[in-house]
Amino acid sequence: ERLLELLETEFQSDDEEDDDDDDNEASENAERSYHAVSQIREWVIQRYINRPLLLESHQNRKFHIRTYVLAVGDLRVYVYRHMLALFAPHPYAASASKLDDQRAHLTNTCLQAKSAGFDESAAVCLFWELDLPRHKLEHIFDQLCRILADTFTAVSSESTSFQTWSNCLEQFGFDFIIDEDCRVYLLEANAYPDFKQTGDQLKFVVEGFMDASVAMAATKFLLDDCLDEQTTAVASTACADLLEVFAHKNERRW
Repeated sequence: ERLLELLETEFQSDDEEDDDDDDNEASENAERSYHAVSQIREWVIQRYINRPLLLESHQNRKFHIRTYVLAVGDLRVYVYRHMLALFAPHPYAASASKLDDQRAHLTNTCLQAKSAGFDESAAVCLFWELDLPRHKLEHIFDQLCRILADTFTAVSSESTSFQTWSNCLEQFGFDFIIDEDCRVYLLEANAYPDFKQTGDQLKFVVEGFMDASVAMAATKFLLDDCLDEQTTAVASTACADLLEVFAHKNERRW
């Protein structure tokens, strides 16, 4: 209901501005046209996951999964297996009376880091070390890979908004949330991922992703005769944690 009220207020404001322009239609046609174009907006509304997965070992705090993704050429997509779980600072409660407590709902560490007493070790941990049975972690990861495959299947056919280059690679940060039944939902895709969210203690995750990205570039874009056996072996080891989930022409790998 609160979301509906906010949207109604926003659209009502737009309507009032349009009405003011209509009053001057005869003399301000050009200005009104410019104003109308400038008011074009795009809205993305996501269903709020009211019952996210909560872990007693982390004080029932809400969290999301940060996944680093590498897109290569035109187009193969790899997910980096070493993912992060980013936690909100306050315990979560599915209650309307708790909606104003942003620190129970917002899981971004960039917001928390500015607060006094910020504890990085409590805010960020490794996904594969969450207090869940291994089969549930694998189930979550499997869903995540399928969502990534579906996402790149959708955008790879939209050449006007998503373009690839055969000799380039691009890094993304994808965020996912999990509900109490271990169902995974895509939150957002970041073309400019904030690697600082990983924090100092787990920076080896980002370092490993960077090493894997460089190794992938070497194996994909350098001629075979430029790589000796030792270099090839090092590159293969660095790429071991990159799992292919999508290939161009809708050749899904997951």
